[in-house]
Amino acid sequence: MKPSVWKSSKKTTWLAAIASVVLLSLCGPSTNLWPLCFIGLVGILQIGRTNLPGWKSAVYVSFFAFYFISLQGLRHAHPLMIVPLIVFAAYLSVYPLLFVAMLRRITTGAPGSTSAASNAIRSVPFSIVAAILWVGGELVRNYFATGISVLMLGHSLAGMPSGILLQIADCFGTYGVSFLIVLVNVAVADVVFRNSTRASNPASTEDFDQAAESSDPMSSDSEPVTSSRWPLACNGYITSVPIAVIALGLTYAYGSRALDYPTKPSDTTFLLVGRDEQTEYQQDFQREVDIFSAYARQSITAVRASEKTIDAVIWPESMLSGGQPWNIAEENLTVPPHMRDAGMDDRKMREIIAQSQLEFNRRSVDLISALNGGDTSRSPSIIGGCGLIRYGETAKQFSGVIHIGPDGNVANTYAKNHLVMFGEYIPLIKSIPIAKDMVPPGLGLDAGVGPAVFEVGSLDVLPNLCIETAVERVSVNHMRTLWQKTPERIPDVIVTLTNDAWFDHSSVVEHHLRCAQLVAIGCRRPILSAANGGPTAWIDSSGRIVEKLPLDAAGTIVATPQIDDRVSLYVRHGVTFALPMGMAWVCGLFDLLRTKRKKK
Repeated sequence: MKPSVWKSSKKTTWLAAIASVVLLSLCGPSTNLWPLCFIGLVGILQIGRTNLPGWKSAVYVSFFAFYFISLQGLRHAHPLMIVPLIVFAAYLSVYPLLFVAMLRRITTGAPGSTSAASNAIRSVPFSIVAAILWVGGELVRNYFATGISVLMLGHSLAGMPSGILLQIADCFGTYGVSFLIVLVNVAVADVVFRNSTRASNPASTEDFDQAAESSDPMSSDSEPVTSSRWPLACNGYITSVPIAVIALGLTYAYGSRALDYPTKPSDTTFLLVGRDEQTEYQQDFQREVDIFSAYARQSITAVRASEKTIDAVIWPESMLSGGQPWNIAEENLTVPPHMRDAGMDDRKMREIIAQSQLEFNRRSVDLISALNGGDTSRSPSIIGGCGLIRYGETAKQFSGVIHIGPDGNVANTYAKNHLVMFGEYIPLIKSIPIAKDMVPPGLGLDAGVGPAVFEVGSLDVLPNLCIETAVERVSVNHMRTLWQKTPERIPDVIVTLTNDAWFDHSSVVEHHLRCAQLVAIGCRRPILSAANGGPTAWIDSSGRIVEKLPLDAAGTIVATPQIDDRVSLYVRHGVTFALPMGMAWVCGLFDLLRTKRKKK
């Protein structure tokens, strides 16, 4: 029977690209049709393998719409954020475009390459090559331009009720889940389109290379081809289906075993406090005080009403400041010239900082006293988001986390390591003498260095702040740093504080929560998330949501997390799995650029 031909037209190209983004969108938080992720890439896989015309605009525009709509909630943070949103969506859309370009490069051949090189590429099953290219792009995206992990392909499975296929993230991170999804997509594409795009096995390598010479993988005007030039032994359902079935089987078996791992009960209880307080980009002092008071009243009521003894009350990002940042005088404190000219010396400045600390601690003591209701045996500590200012040779301002002990004194601090580009800093702005003075408040923050550990009851707590759970490597690197330093004692729980009221209950908030679920699996640690207008949730070490508050309501969660003593392979070895794929992706990019330059 003569194989049918997939009709080659720009309309078909657009339909294939749009189908992919629609299916991936339906895997999102609002609909959570997670099984569709296993067919979501079929459209662009076919575009890459059948060389349909007009593919560049179809793929790029479709994915731009996907990222723009998925992340449109970012625009609520500030009127000017619409510009970074457009830039962000335009940037993310480059990766699917390059993925398709690299597939075209492989399936249509490599002009000017040797037969040995062509054979080497074609000796690897196509599904493996496609998975390597997709995951390699995700790795580059997670590091380049400060990096972001939101909307990785693996996150589309976060809504899977059992989470059984997600458990490989403790070995490979979200990259492993993405790899699996691509393998299944290729198998589905090969089965569905086996008559229209099934591989043709050239009579010889020379015939393959000769046919490839006339094709430019980055051109939209190439002659459409109706069959993939990949040897039958390494393409089609003959290899892709067994590979996908084996991968799914092994993943399922590993997930079953991982979910059965015995965790231990803890004797430490946390109170997660969530509200939906409106915040402003430039918030006045009184508004900060009002927000602090609202959180204080809710916490006092909840702690006194709790049947369990609360060991720590968790407040979201920035909510603990109340107009009072925590000021620290370093040993190398230097008075700025303009203050010295006004009569300020080192001694006076240290006295002022000491007085500010005294007032901060006094307020904290009063809050602890109100929480325990006069019963000092039930005094909880407080972990909350608060501004930090360190006065050394220069004054440095951080978005931070403060740990206030049961005695009301500051026990420890953490300075946010990963800042939000354009939201908390502008690249290189401090290097421009005139421009740095024009930076509005909140955009001049400094980045902290390294993790911190808070001792709460019998547990060690790793604090994260804001976007840091949406940049997967931050938590993983913190855990690895601490494990390498003291392998016998690494954090038992990750506490993340965020203020997602900026995003007005949009899907950005839920995407943030999905990132936290995969981080919990990757680190094999429960995550306690306290959020303002966002995902106040208790996530166990298998990434399952134990309890979650509505985004638009005030409430509390009493969490006594189970202790997981596993040190995951992902924590031990980081991105070792994905690193070669990232290198392969970079090589592929250089090869595309070389080909374009050579053609010109």
